[in-house]
Amino acid sequence: MSFKNYENVSPQVKAQIQNVIEIWKSHLGEDLIGIYLHGSIVLNCFVESGENVKSDIDILIITGRKIARGERLLIARKIIGVDRTPSPLEISAVWVGDLIPWKFPALCQFHYSDSWTERYIKMLYGEINENFIVDSDFEDEDIASYVHLINQSGICIYGKPIGETFPSVPEEDFWKSISADIDDYDFNAYNPRYFASNILILARILSYKREKKILSKYDGGLWALNNVPERLKYIIEGSLNAWYHDNEIANNFKQEDLDELKKFLKGEICS
Repeated sequence: MSFKNYENVSPQVKAQIQNVIEIWKSHLGEDLIGIYLHGSIVLNCFVESGENVKSDIDILIITGRKIARGERLLIARKIIGVDRTPSPLEISAVWVGDLIPWKFPALCQFHYSDSWTERYIKMLYGEINENFIVDSDFEDEDIASYVHLINQSGICIYGKPIGETFPSVPEEDFWKSISADIDDYDFNAYNPRYFASNILILARILSYKREKKILSKYDGGLWALNNVPERLKYIIEGSLNAWYHDNEIANNFKQEDLDELKKFLKGEICS
């Protein structure tokens, strides 16, 4: 597996990121405060190639004004046009007045990921008239984790520097943002890659609790290899293979071992 970061991604990925910048500049002009990368591309764990194994480009936008409903749809239409060219996009936008002073959970005024593409298209064609993602700002606990990671490792690709833009996120708020939904992580999803991802996410949550540093999903998995019971390590190894190499080895996990690993990880996270 060949991992990349923002400095060494392909020209195609760089061009895609620049297209996102231009979309937001065209709509907001001087009201665009900044555009910031977070996620795997700043944690040296970005994957470009592979039919199923491909990392999202994670982007947080900070705006100087609120974005109206119609404008949200127009931006979404343009984002759909550059999504997966070549990488999937995950984009959130926050008004600076909802960022400073810091409040938890923060309000999000725009969000796009490929799980929303179909609904955006239906809204654009009038097949859906109402949806919270464009009708109003909404509370998003994930914003705390984005900001915390940007303060740790993020990259400013347009606008004001990180140190002049983002507040510190209290440890309590960040911990809530990454640990509140641990009961929802399914170790029995129909697709091995999905539950392999959930296993690795719980592992990286525990790694943060122990190390106080945000690791990539891959590095969180490597960390877990040295911190879970010996007989359960094969599940971590298989999860890394399933997620990063599209390997079906996850089908070989024993149910009792999956149950024990989930109990172990949750117990350590909540202790």
